[in-house]
Amino acid sequence: MAIKRRDLGAGHHFLYNDILMNEPTVEMFSREFWQIHNKITGMAKGRGTTVFIEHEQQNWVLRHFMRGGLVGKLLSDQYFFLGVKRSRPFEEFQLLRYMLAHKLNVPTPIGAYIHRHGFIYRGDLITQNIPNSHDLHHILTRRALNPEQWRKVGQAMADMHRCQVYHHDANIRNILMDDAEKVWIIDFDRCHKRRGHHWKKDNLARLLRSLRKEQANNPRFFWQNADWQHCMDGYHGN
Repeated sequence: MAIKRRDLGAGHHFLYNDILMNEPTVEMFSREFWQIHNKITGMAKGRGTTVFIEHEQQNWVLRHFMRGGLVGKLLSDQYFFLGVKRSRPFEEFQLLRYMLAHKLNVPTPIGAYIHRHGFIYRGDLITQNIPNSHDLHHILTRRALNPEQWRKVGQAMADMHRCQVYHHDANIRNILMDDAEKVWIIDFDRCHKRRGHHWKKDNLARLLRSLRKEQANNPRFFWQNADWQHCMDGYHGN
């Protein structure tokens, strides 16, 4: 992966993989640009809108960084500028690079972009789409996972923790499984490397809460408490 940085005037900053993105432009990080060129293949709603793009025989995912919670109601997509390297898109890009170097199943970063205006910036990230995959919420509202598949979910969490990566929002919508039953973890906004081990049980507890919440909220949800033990067996390498 050949990583380059590009800084333009008026507060525009890019970090990109020049093998997968020839030269970034502001327009490439705009949903409207891809709509005009009829390149959008799908969208997904979250805090903001995630856009799926087909470009030069590649499949990309464009995500605009949005705040959540009460702060999000006031500032929406605005963040305080503490330096280009400390911006959320740049930090996530570099964290993905680190995890890929350690053979983790995470999205490949294509390009990060921020636009700074005074003490405020807005940002976007483009990653490669993970083909033939669905998140666990999608899967579990349609069918159950078998014990071996649950062990693979636990193994993916263990692999991430062995690299000392903390996931800020380890819920079932951020864990994907593809047609080959390979498990992927996505959305590393506000995630980072962390020392020690005490925080890892909190990551796992967040995932368990996510499963129980969706079980309560969905009339059809193919999960039971016994499945959690299979997940933990995979986590502990049993």
